Amino acid sequence: MHRRPFISPILVDLVYQAVSGVSGVHFTQAVPCPVCSGMPVSHDIKKRRFSTVYVPNGEKHIYVFVKRFHCRDCGHLCYAKAPFYDKSRFGSPIVDLCISLSQNHTFSHAATIMNRMGIVINRGTVRKTAQTYTHHVDATDIFGLWLPDSILALSTLVTTTDSHFPLKGEDILSACKLFLE
Repeated sequence: MHRRPFISPILVDLVYQAVSGVSGVHFTQAVPCPVCSGMPVSHDIKKRRFSTVYVPNGEKHIYVFVKRFHCRDCGHLCYAKAPFYDKSRFGSPIVDLCISLSQNHTFSHAATIMNRMGIVINRGTVRKTAQTYTHHVDATDIFGLWLPDSILALSTLVTTTDSHFPLKGEDILSACKLFLE
């Protein structure tokens, strides 16, 4: 019989709010073409899965909307700045969480911890993610778990934003420490 790890309810809420609070946010800030540095021209908006979380009646996908552009010079299709690492299938805070938890836990235990935090992920995905993305992740020890600073900043942003004013893509990118120039 496996014992389920105890995760403080405060941490569960913190992580759950961080990954689910970005639902429906639009990312529209253009970047120069990565191929030729040419001028981007608006193309369309694509719905991208940021994460999948557990809800009382099953699972729910959390989506964000990312504007796509065509390069006026070479025709290459490129995306607006968004909280995703290159070739990642889910948001950068989830990748950061996989990396930080995998440094002190087995892949299986890291997946179990993430599941207890409300994130739908399996051992194989944690392993592949931690082995693919090997960058340093700034993390803070909270109740014995190293949580990425991007999760903490994103949770703070989500919980302190006025509900009458929707979250902005730029604020989320700043919380995730992406594209800071």
